Amino acid sequence: MKLIKRYKNRRLYDTELKKIIKLVDVRRYIDDGVEVKVIDNASGNDITVQTLVTVLSSSTHDKKSLTKNQNIIQKLISEKGADVMDAMKKLMLAAVGAANLSKEKIEEIFDELVKKGEMTSGEKTEAMKKMADKLETSAGKIKDSIETKVTEVKDKINLGKRVDELNKKIEDLTAKLEEISKKMESN
Repeated sequence: MKLIKRYKNRRLYDTELKKIIKLVDVRRYIDDGVEVKVIDNASGNDITVQTLVTVLSSSTHDKKSLTKNQNIIQKLISEKGADVMDAMKKLMLAAVGAANLSKEKIEEIFDELVKKGEMTSGEKTEAMKKMADKLETSAGKIKDSIETKVTEVKDKINLGKRVDELNKKIEDLTAKLEEISKKMESN
């Protein structure tokens, strides 16, 4: 397991290589199948989940990176399901907030163009409508893509089936232990 410390200045330090690394390096470790644990140096808290969500959110949204994100999503789900869902929720809310902020900024720019006479208010309204439609379409595509990937990962790791298999093995081992105990008692 690769231990990484995050310092107050948000720098990541690979304790094995004894050097500062970037999120891209953490991404590479995950893609290479290296188990990673990230610790906040000041508090000693395990911040692996938050770091992996940050790695996931900082990646590009092309088809290739979405497929690579499977490794990170798998790691997140297998690590701490509830923490991951909370972190993903915060990430999605941040994305929505950023989109709204961008919309407001774009509206300010269009208002400035109207003031300068380079655009009419009718053109502004039409441009804002087109922008809203594009944002809605993009958000829908991203949402569908995320849902598809999460479903694929869930199917791949198939937690429910694994738990059932492990329970069955435990029952079998318990039965064998009881059988051995009875044999030892009768001797």
